[in-house]
Amino acid sequence: MDPFDVASCTFLQWLRSTGAEVSGKIELKDLRNIEAGRGLVATQDIHEDELLFRVPRSSLLTVANSILSSEIPKATLDNLGPWLSLILVMLYEYTNGASSTWAPYFAILPSEFNTLMFWSADELAELQASAVLQKIGKGSANESFEKELLPVIREFAGIFFSGDARAKEKAEEMGSEQGLALMHKMGSLIMAYAFDVEPADAKKEIDEEGYASEDEDEALPKGMVPMADMLNADADRNNARLFYEESSLSMKALKPIQAGEEIFNDYGPLPRSDLLRRYGYITDNYAQYDVVEIPFDLISELATAQKVFSVDRIAYLDEQGIIDTGYDITTSSPFHLEESLSPELVVLIETLVLPSDEFERLQRKGKLPKPEKMSQKGADLLLQLVILRAQQYPTTLDEDMSTDVDVPMGGNETLKERRFAMAKAIRIGEKKILAEAEQALQQLIQSNSSDNSTKKRQAEDEGAKPGKKQRAR
Repeated sequence: MDPFDVASCTFLQWLRSTGAEVSGKIELKDLRNIEAGRGLVATQDIHEDELLFRVPRSSLLTVANSILSSEIPKATLDNLGPWLSLILVMLYEYTNGASSTWAPYFAILPSEFNTLMFWSADELAELQASAVLQKIGKGSANESFEKELLPVIREFAGIFFSGDARAKEKAEEMGSEQGLALMHKMGSLIMAYAFDVEPADAKKEIDEEGYASEDEDEALPKGMVPMADMLNADADRNNARLFYEESSLSMKALKPIQAGEEIFNDYGPLPRSDLLRRYGYITDNYAQYDVVEIPFDLISELATAQKVFSVDRIAYLDEQGIIDTGYDITTSSPFHLEESLSPELVVLIETLVLPSDEFERLQRKGKLPKPEKMSQKGADLLLQLVILRAQQYPTTLDEDMSTDVDVPMGGNETLKERRFAMAKAIRIGEKKILAEAEQALQQLIQSNSSDNSTKKRQAEDEGAKPGKKQRAR
């Protein structure tokens, strides 16, 4: 048997030994031929709401379930926060090798990653001006590892490397390039596979889709859920979802699944740039969520050049929660400015172009311009902004579209060629949004100009009628 399949079988045996239930109608399948690693496939027809598998909470790889949590003070782990504390625990379990409870699970997790964190400089350059480059965070991650994680490993070296005579030396070695790379590996596993694990006695509000709000999600402990992370994701073919129960987590079918069909989870409305950053691949099914970000710095630069930048107005907008590092323009089909432009972006632009007396009036009342009412001046400034943003990309949309734009999912292409193709698809998606926004703004400006001209002619005609009284001046 292929080692890949052996690892899958060993993992399933281990999972069942922990008390997990796994339906006999599913199997872990080798999908490397389509660059999808392992995937979960139905071997028989599955009914809606049918249980696919149930994993006991005790089987999850979490901070609370690791023996390390009973050896290191709770305050220390709490200070690290959900991400770093789980990285610490995963480092501990990983370095314990076969002694770790989760050794068969680690054996099926990837050892190499295609996420942006591991791309070379020339590969990242293919993303051009995409804002996703600012979200990789490798430098900030290294800083967190060195300032927060390494001191804990050094302080508790005797526990972390229990029974090893070189415990202190090994703790120091974790600060090496190799050690930091291992921390990045654990962090990447968490980013790609971990779930926000709602406690059994949760008091947080969960919506009808089973999700907490973003603020609540940040406070949730994170955990690796064996088997649940074997599902690939698809925005259109999502047919399963994880349900949180008192003593377990259960994956159930959302709809009937035919024998031979792959079972898919869903990441939610992620743009392809974030899909690539977090999971290391893209798919056209997520193009419907693509966004292009307009940096605040670019807005400031243009507003200053147009002599409409105001420190006082920016300060007021900041008080109102409008100022951010960037603003999204999302895709829509067909493209509509009202759907695609961030309301905060419109409010920001409209506030900058307001006449002084109008701004002062709104400020006194603690109000803001309405985002659905875009002025001619606001549309003009937004159009210039969109054009400037498009110019930040070294190549044009037409130039990118003149060559093959398909992303190879297998075959003889090298890893670098696939990464170049994915980067190109990301920047094309963003440039398409900018092109559509530019066209829509031009049409709006032209329409407003035509309307104003018509109103002006009508007013002049009315004023020229015989016997019409003229307004006193």
